Amino acid sequence: MKYAAGEAREWTRLNLRGYLTVLYTPFDESGTLDEQGLRHNVRETLALPGVGGLTVNSLHQEFWTLMDAERRHLVEVVLDEVRGRKPVVIGCSDPSAIKAAEYARHAAAAGADLVMIWPPFYGPRSAAGVKAYYDFIADRIDIGLILYSTTLSELGYYLAPPQVAALLGWRNICAVQNTTLNLAQYFAMMEQVGEHICVATSLEEYHLQGQLAFPERAPGFLIGSSRPVFCQSTAKPHCGDFIAAVEARDFLAAAGHARRIMAIADNLQSQYFARGFHHVGLFKELAGMMGMRTGKVRPGIAPCEPTELAASIAVLREAGVIG
Repeated sequence: MKYAAGEAREWTRLNLRGYLTVLYTPFDESGTLDEQGLRHNVRETLALPGVGGLTVNSLHQEFWTLMDAERRHLVEVVLDEVRGRKPVVIGCSDPSAIKAAEYARHAAAAGADLVMIWPPFYGPRSAAGVKAYYDFIADRIDIGLILYSTTLSELGYYLAPPQVAALLGWRNICAVQNTTLNLAQYFAMMEQVGEHICVATSLEEYHLQGQLAFPERAPGFLIGSSRPVFCQSTAKPHCGDFIAAVEARDFLAAAGHARRIMAIADNLQSQYFARGFHHVGLFKELAGMMGMRTGKVRPGIAPCEPTELAASIAVLREAGVIG
C-alpha cells in the first residue's frame, strides 16, 4: 500500500482526484474473460477526459457472475495494466464477510489502493447485523475501506448516516460512496461523517452541491460513475471540463458543464436508476459503441431490447457524442 495502516483517510483525501470511473468486463464468444480486451478497456478508460482512476467490480462489471478464480484474475490483470499510474479501487463485495475480507486481502496484495465493500446484498439484514459484518472485515484488513450507501432497490439495503458514523472507530474506513439520488440524504451523510471520512458520489449534480455547501469537507473526486464513458467525447469533453472547472473553483462554469452531462444522462441512464436498477445489458452495449471491448452479458443479466438501444443511440447522436 502507498500509506501506513491507519492512514487511509488522509491518503484518500489528499490523493484521489477526478472521476474514479467504472470499467467494463469483456467476454469472448465462448463467454470467457477476454484478457486483452480488459487491458484495452483499462487504457481507454484511463484516457477519458477527467478520469483520475478506476473503480473495479462494481455493478457495471458483472462481478457476481464471475467465479472466484476469474474475479481474482480480473483484479490482477487490471492492476498489472495500470501499474500504479492512477489509483484503483477494487470492489470486494460478497454476502459472506469471510469471503469479502479474503477478496480485500487479495486486492491489497495485488497492488490495489483501496477496496469498496457493499453491505451484504442477500439474506436477512439489520443494522446490528450489517455493523457486525463490517466490524468483522475491518478487523481483518489493513487496506483502506470504502463503504457504499444507496437507496437503489437492486441492493435492497440503505446504509444510513448513523450506521456509517457507528463504524468510524475503524481507522481503515476512509470513505463512503453516497448514491442515494436524494440530496437531503447526501447532505445528512456529509453532515454526520464528512468531517472524518470522504463522502463521495458518482453524480456531478451532488458533487457540485457538496463543493458549494461543504467546501472544507467535500472531497475532490467522484467514484463509481459511468458518465465519463457515455456523456462526453474527445470533441466534447464535458466530464473533463466539469472537473477542471470545479478544481478551478469556477462553480458557474461547472454548473453549465453539469447541466450538459445531466441532459444526456437523464435520457440515457437516470431513467433506469429512478426505477431502482442499473441496466447493465444496455450500458455494456453502449460502452462497445464508445470504443470499449465488451462482448455479451453473462446469463442472468437481461440484454437490452432493440428499442432501448435505438433510443439511447438517438440521445447520444442528438448530444453530438457519437456521429
